[in-house]
Amino acid sequence: MNKRSFQFLLALMVMASMLLAACAPAATPAPVKTEAPVVTEAPAKTEAPVVTEAPVVTEAPAAPEVTEAPVAPEEPAAPEFNWRQFEGQKITVFLSETPMAVAIRSNLQDFIDKTGIDVEYLVVAENEYWNKLTIDLSSGAGQFNVFMSGPTLNWGYAAADQIQPLDPYMADPTITPADWDESDFYPWALDSNRWDMTPGPVGLGKGSLWAMPVNAVNNLVTYRKDVFEQLGLTVPDTWDEWAETARAIKEKTGGEFEGKPFYSVAQRGALDTTTLSGPFYSGLFSYGGRDFHDDLSPAINDPQSVAFQTLYMDTIKETGSPEWPNMMWFDVQQGFTSGQFAMVFDVGDFVPTFEGEGSAVAGKLGYARPPAGPDGKRYSSAWTWGFSMNSKTTGDQAKASWLFIAWASSADSMVSFAKTGSWPTRVSVWNSPEVTEFANQFGNGEFRAVFDKVLAEDVAWLVAPMTEASAVEQPWVKALQDYFYGKGSMQQLMDQVAEEMTQILKDSGTLQ
Repeated sequence: MNKRSFQFLLALMVMASMLLAACAPAATPAPVKTEAPVVTEAPAKTEAPVVTEAPVVTEAPAAPEVTEAPVAPEEPAAPEFNWRQFEGQKITVFLSETPMAVAIRSNLQDFIDKTGIDVEYLVVAENEYWNKLTIDLSSGAGQFNVFMSGPTLNWGYAAADQIQPLDPYMADPTITPADWDESDFYPWALDSNRWDMTPGPVGLGKGSLWAMPVNAVNNLVTYRKDVFEQLGLTVPDTWDEWAETARAIKEKTGGEFEGKPFYSVAQRGALDTTTLSGPFYSGLFSYGGRDFHDDLSPAINDPQSVAFQTLYMDTIKETGSPEWPNMMWFDVQQGFTSGQFAMVFDVGDFVPTFEGEGSAVAGKLGYARPPAGPDGKRYSSAWTWGFSMNSKTTGDQAKASWLFIAWASSADSMVSFAKTGSWPTRVSVWNSPEVTEFANQFGNGEFRAVFDKVLAEDVAWLVAPMTEASAVEQPWVKALQDYFYGKGSMQQLMDQVAEEMTQILKDSGTLQ
């Protein structure tokens, strides 16, 4: 090949190389290691690697190495309850002489042994009880840490800041046993001790719990079955029949039985607000009367209220004891136990005494539900005895006081208390084998059967809640005594009392 041909061929090869180089993909320049690349804006999307679908995994990725099971965070330990956490504390308990007070005294050593708390207690008759308690609370002395109380009393004490709500203690698991069980109480028993301080029925069952109910106090007719059989009488089912039966007893006995003075009916009558307690209110409301209207204007002088009170008082005047104006509840209990009366409408708490050792009427009694009114209504006006805590009691002494209340209101305690006639506020206790057996012994099971119906169908809270409850009841009781002594017609007397009540409520601001 001559020189000229060689040069031509070499030129062709160079041109072909250049053409191939132009068609090949450009090589990525190697990164400069001396400094990081400077990015002034986001790289174009076309240059970013695009993933259109998940990468194919031909085998499962290796699981992270676990050497032991993961440990869950520890939950805080539940607060522990300890009956002896306030050992050595001292509290004072104030008791009114009632079946519940007898039960507390009989079982108090159990609480002391269980807790190591030093308990000093004072028990007095009911008429003295209210005076001593009023002095302690109104003076702010705080002598009584825990004391017996009930709904109508709580209203004034709560409004005056003399007692404290029990809800915070009840909700604290460190001072309330896990098995204490609030849901076990009869709803009406707790509701009657709750009040939000709104005058009238609308506020009852709401707000704070001002006393822990321990003793359920409900009403029934207790009568001398032997006397009724001998005289050919049947137990009254209505209030009109109650009055007719009382007069028949008086006529047939001439006021004497087995050589002793004998009276048809035993009812409370002392110049004390307990005269206007469960038995009286049960009859008043059953007959269609009431204490106050919903707007808190007095209803005691309404036609049905006057009709019942006339029936009630005329029957007592004509067939009852001349000592009626002096009879407290314990006089009624003792008088009937001694055999002086044919029938009594009062609380079931008296029954173990009526049927107890040494009673002149034990084994001779029958039982019946509260008498019905003209339209068939039948009420047992509820009451509960329980415990309130003085607002001056604070700190560990308050917690020790709550332990006493928790003990007294426990199911185990109520089972023991029932043997004195302190019937329980807990459903489980009333239905327990021990209490069922105890209650069934009275009247060959008749008492238990009747009281079951009372609890299921008749119990209701009837009294209008207000802080002035005691103030408005005092002139009312006085008017009933005035009627007994012939100082006016029932309508006249109740009209006068209604005016007094209205003025009391206006002076306090409850009525405008």
